[in-house]
Amino acid sequence: MNILHLSYSRYANQFIIKNNENIRPRSRVRAWTQTDANEIKTFLGLLLLQSVCVKPSYEMYFSERESIETPFFSKVMTERKFALICKFLHFSNNNEIDENTSQRKLFKIKPVLDHLQKRFMEVYIPEQNISIDESLLGWKGRLTWKQYIPSKRKRFGIKLFILAESSTGYTYNFLIYTGADTNYGDSFASEPLSARVVLELSNNILDKGYCLFLDNYYTSVDLAEKLSMRRTDCVGTMRLNRKGIPKELKEKKLEHGEAYALFRKKIMLLKYKDKKEIVMISTLHDNQFVEKTKRGKVMKKPVVIEHYNKKMGGVDLTDNMLHFYAMSRTHLKKYYRKIFRHFLDITVLNSYILYKKLGGRKSRLNFVIDLTEKLIEKYGRDKNCNAGRRSKTKNASRLIEKHFPSVMSSTAHKKEPTKRCVVCREKGKRIESIYWCESCKTGLCAAPCFGLYHS
Repeated sequence: MNILHLSYSRYANQFIIKNNENIRPRSRVRAWTQTDANEIKTFLGLLLLQSVCVKPSYEMYFSERESIETPFFSKVMTERKFALICKFLHFSNNNEIDENTSQRKLFKIKPVLDHLQKRFMEVYIPEQNISIDESLLGWKGRLTWKQYIPSKRKRFGIKLFILAESSTGYTYNFLIYTGADTNYGDSFASEPLSARVVLELSNNILDKGYCLFLDNYYTSVDLAEKLSMRRTDCVGTMRLNRKGIPKELKEKKLEHGEAYALFRKKIMLLKYKDKKEIVMISTLHDNQFVEKTKRGKVMKKPVVIEHYNKKMGGVDLTDNMLHFYAMSRTHLKKYYRKIFRHFLDITVLNSYILYKKLGGRKSRLNFVIDLTEKLIEKYGRDKNCNAGRRSKTKNASRLIEKHFPSVMSSTAHKKEPTKRCVVCREKGKRIESIYWCESCKTGLCAAPCFGLYHS
């Protein structure tokens, strides 16, 4: 949190000093004041709440228009303050960027990513079955390392390599793809790129008896051997053109439902024909079959395929859960702010997974709402201070002039027209009244609301 607070204040000062002559006299930037860590935490609480109460723009959260208003936001923070934090929210010192390093593309968000990556691995020991796959953070703006993955929900965006727990979708480790200069680490620099991704992501769990589930982009006989030497099993689909696959397996012709397996030490290569031929690699399974009932018919399928289908979906599970209550769905102009909100979503999701692991019974929706309320209750401004919300009435004449209740006159459309009482509305009640204050043009109950409103 100190990273956000210090970087926010530093960037705001740098911006104002650099652009002072170009800032208009009535610009909200002129109203910028120093903030503290508690106010940043309150801001994050409001971002969380926006993931539940979705609106097209942040201004609408502070609107006083009766049909769309959400008064809680204005009670916690003024619109101006919220907008200024959004504008100046920063995560690093711009003066320290080095354009010659491979880290420059993620420099603006790197301190936050490094902190979260460390904490994700520190606070939880995942279950035995782990999946590694690609994820895509939707982004349609200009970005030289933007990717196109047609199988993903968003298709265009920032590609991430994710290591997640198969059963829950807990994100344990991650790596962001930034093109040719992606930082894969130095521990496995001599390995092919696909193997390097797997070994780097799983480096913290090697030699501990885990089982990795991979798709055919990552798998190879060489990788399976290296993982086996590090007491880590590997299960995945396999491309027939990979180096190390025997010619015998490539040329073997199979009938529907048949399988053919080859073994070398602990590694099994299995070819199975269902609707099309599937090749699997595993250091955990043999060539046993399991019976499955499909549409009333009993079918046999290799155990390795059945196990793979159940355990490979950890990253997809994460993506599906992140689709709901996501702060990152908001349109943002800066890619690093999009990445920040996405990883804030992942952090909240990981927290919820741990909460459920410890026996929590709340739904994810209620968990997010409770987290928001706790943040704002603990770090929000004092309840007695003025939050800056404008009065519903544009002037104070209702308090100092004489006003009298009257019955509303009939109209061409209604014989006995009514208006909603504004005092009851503030209490969450919907009361229609035939009385109003003609001077204020406001619907009010004759008693006691009329007196309360004008005093």
